[in-house]
Amino acid sequence: MTRQESVWPGLLGLVLVGPAAAAFTGWGWSELPRTAPVAAGIRATDDGPALVLPVPRPSSTGSLVSIAVGAALLGAGLWQLIASLDDDWSSGVAFLFLISLPALFAILLGLGTYKPRKVADNVGIVLTPQHITVDYGDGPTTAAWQDISAVGGRSGRGEFRFGSGTNLISLVTGDADTGYGTIDIGHKDLETDPTRVYHLFVFYVRNPGLRSELGTELGLDRFRRGGYAPEQPAAFVDTDPRL
Repeated sequence: MTRQESVWPGLLGLVLVGPAAAAFTGWGWSELPRTAPVAAGIRATDDGPALVLPVPRPSSTGSLVSIAVGAALLGAGLWQLIASLDDDWSSGVAFLFLISLPALFAILLGLGTYKPRKVADNVGIVLTPQHITVDYGDGPTTAAWQDISAVGGRSGRGEFRFGSGTNLISLVTGDADTGYGTIDIGHKDLETDPTRVYHLFVFYVRNPGLRSELGTELGLDRFRRGGYAPEQPAAFVDTDPRL
């Protein structure tokens, strides 16, 4: 076996195993528990100023890595084919054919999932006194406050039936006459404290008269300090003179 032939198995293994190991390491790191940050801001919209909760912007890193791996595999196959022309070119053709299948799959997967990174001002959960808009970069979902009949929390698995569930905040819209719908906000789809977001929705659904503070410093300050506890009744004081 020549030196060039002995290098190929290690190079091919690095190309195939390296990205998978990096992806697994990144997934494990993302699963570690962390203290949720408290992040919010005020944004000007067509309907006036709004309270905005940040969300992660779509990343193209995975798609670009997939395309790069596919291109590397094709390059490795072509290199092996050229190197075998002076010897047994049929083995080079067979190697190129076998390696082109996963390479083309990786390239098509990357091209099919590629999404340009959105500007931060074009994504987020936007709350005005009239409605809420949820936009992760794939297009907005909007609901009027008066259409939200309940707020709940649950765990869902989406289209996949394996692995750990995803904690969700569910906004229930409609009623028994018009039919119910839900807007699900995943905890991992927030760049701020999901528990605080849950209580925010509950608070403003129950207190429509206070929705006018959304988009103001008062609403922003309430979110930052978590001021969504219901008003406590005044303590009962017995003034009976006989006691």
